Amino acid sequence: MLDIMVEEFIEHGPLDVCLRKDKHLITTGWKFTVARQLASALSYLEDKNLVHGNVCANNILLARKGLEDGSSPFIKLSDPGVTFTVLSREERVDRIPWISPECVRNVSTLSTAADKWSFGTTLLEICFNGEVPLKERTPPEKERFYEKELGLPEPSCKELADLIRQCHNYNPSGRPSFRTILRDLTQLQPQDLSDIASINPDFSIADPTVFQKRYLKKIRELGEGHFGKVSLYCYDPNNDGTGEMVAVKSLKSGCSQQLETSWKGEIKILKTLYHENIVKYKGRCSEQGDKIVQLIMEYVPLGSLRDYLPKHNVSLAQILLFAQQICEGMAYLHSQHYIHRDLAARNVLVENENVVKIGDFGLAKAVPEGHEYYRDALISVSISSGTPLNVLKNYASDVWSFGVTLYELLTRCDSYLSPPAKFIEMIGVTQGQMTVVRLIDLLDRGQRLPCPSDCPMEIYKLMKDCWETEANFRPSFPNLIPILKSFHATYSTPAPSVFSPSFAQMTEYASTEPESTTHWNSVNHFTNVTYPLTPPQQRSLCRFIFAMHVKCLKQNTRDFLSFILQSQTRDLISFTLQSQTRDILSFIPSLSNHRPGTSFPSFLHSPITD
Repeated sequence: MLDIMVEEFIEHGPLDVCLRKDKHLITTGWKFTVARQLASALSYLEDKNLVHGNVCANNILLARKGLEDGSSPFIKLSDPGVTFTVLSREERVDRIPWISPECVRNVSTLSTAADKWSFGTTLLEICFNGEVPLKERTPPEKERFYEKELGLPEPSCKELADLIRQCHNYNPSGRPSFRTILRDLTQLQPQDLSDIASINPDFSIADPTVFQKRYLKKIRELGEGHFGKVSLYCYDPNNDGTGEMVAVKSLKSGCSQQLETSWKGEIKILKTLYHENIVKYKGRCSEQGDKIVQLIMEYVPLGSLRDYLPKHNVSLAQILLFAQQICEGMAYLHSQHYIHRDLAARNVLVENENVVKIGDFGLAKAVPEGHEYYRDALISVSISSGTPLNVLKNYASDVWSFGVTLYELLTRCDSYLSPPAKFIEMIGVTQGQMTVVRLIDLLDRGQRLPCPSDCPMEIYKLMKDCWETEANFRPSFPNLIPILKSFHATYSTPAPSVFSPSFAQMTEYASTEPESTTHWNSVNHFTNVTYPLTPPQQRSLCRFIFAMHVKCLKQNTRDFLSFILQSQTRDLISFTLQSQTRDILSFIPSLSNHRPGTSFPSFLHSPITD
């Protein structure tokens, strides 16, 4: 059943439309009347301890315009729309400067203080005829504006400027009550005030994305390439040790004009992007009249996946989560009409064990609106990914690169199993252009990177789909996201423990099936004896055997041992760590000594062979 909310029809529509459309007819007194009515409505909500959550001129409706002589406006505050608490961070940032700073950081902080901040911004809209500050700013610039606790433009009327400044106090507890706001507005006499639509000429809004060189304090180098380097800095304008950590990317001296153009293009691209799985642009730092430009980005503490994976024991489920997030970031990038062109594990950064972010947009290109590709003068092939870089570059080329990145993730970025190492192994040692010729021939013959050890075949098949020769046959990133979500859910689900209540229930169920009784009795005995595996290996093996019994029951078969004896590494990957699979697999063959109707004591004490 569909629930529908019915509201009264308000004839003259939103306030912001009227402010822009009829600005030549609207007087200062008219604006003050509207402001007082809005403050009165919000004071009523505050007395009831109710929060509106989305106060803005667009949500104020005009029941009466009041533009004729002898008439006055009459407004009604509309509903806030979608509940604030379900908005993503991106959607909350998009609401700057109406949304209060504390609510951008945490939706649980929503209170009447948030409405006071929103009222201050709405009062600016009323003063400036429906125009709002920061409307041309990108999401990163808006977020940075709040981070630096900057102030919005003020009207030339000092009394109104003071009131708005109080509403825009970055400390929520310092904002005045709506009763106080209403009192102050009532005391102001419009005829005694200057034109409130003009901006205070002494006020200039600071650019939150401009970083001054003298406040950047270098901590250490983070990485270096052929043409540029990335360093960790502390930006500390107060010089008190409370500054923020940022990553600063800069070109090396002596770079060509083409590289400098590409470099400025990367900055231009990053300024427009805002997604939780893409490294955030914070600003730029210029020297020598803009001849030297440094890119300021958020600092992602755990480094690249290429460096992170070999040093950490990362589960298959976690790998699939990373892959899903990479797809989500790439889907957003493509939706903004950009191609990355250099997607690889080295260019994906790890914020924490649950979040990765795509970085390094030095090779990214914009795709013209309405097109699926852009044209490049260079024809080459990448030995690092096996990606054919044809004259026409389209979105599917990034999908190919994602398949290779997924391969890197599943090999845990082992340098001996890296794509370049594997391709050289496949084509033989060559030099110069012959390497490219042989690699192209190998790809044309349909050869691809091998299935990584312990990689489930369904995931390898997905990889191979990304490596289809015909670009049109490759999946898109929006197609890949639900598939990877499904894989992540599958491999995140822990196998039931034989020591849990569910095991006892299954044993009880199995005992009603005569053909299964012997098997279940054997498992019960098996889980209670001591055998030469470490405790973690014992628990993993018990979970695995339980899962095999469930499989036997589902297929109505007695052939329990055949399931166990045919086990491979990929079958165990969901039940144990990769480092434990060898010992467990070497132990499993001893199960073949088991005779029906007997328990397992004799072979459970046999030594494990290397």
